[in-house]
Amino acid sequence: MSIKIKKIDFNNKNDSRILESALSNWFKDPKELNLVEPRLHYPFNFKKWKTITHKSYNAESFTLINNKWIIGIGNILFNTDLKSAQILHIYIDVNYRQRGFATNIIQYLEKVADNKEMKILTIRIMPNNEPAKSLFKKLDFSKKPTDTISDNKEAISLYKKIS
Repeated sequence: MSIKIKKIDFNNKNDSRILESALSNWFKDPKELNLVEPRLHYPFNFKKWKTITHKSYNAESFTLINNKWIIGIGNILFNTDLKSAQILHIYIDVNYRQRGFATNIIQYLEKVADNKEMKILTIRIMPNNEPAKSLFKKLDFSKKPTDTISDNKEAISLYKKIS
């Protein structure tokens, strides 16, 4: 299996069309949508996803591709003033889980953040997302002692120092 990671652009019509198809298929299950993006409500709405993901020009998106099929996505937001990056979303197609692909995309996003000279990498996850908690612990993320800017009080904020 040859997996590639490719940067994508939500503003590119072709990329956007392909992403809408993949994301709409993945988020047919309301539970999956809630775990990945609790600010969106079922049914999945691609235009709202784009607005949330790319309301800032400092966001970048990457797909995991296997034989021309998108099997996962990772989005990251950069705050150059604070030298920090926030992973917005990580999602791996259910048919490709438990194969290390989430680890691959997270480590890739970490390298992208490091190349942009970010010092901290953060993510917010839902408290009931046990696979994510376990994965980020394995990847040396720690729980933030406080999170005063959280717009989702239920989310757990994790961080990792990089570089």
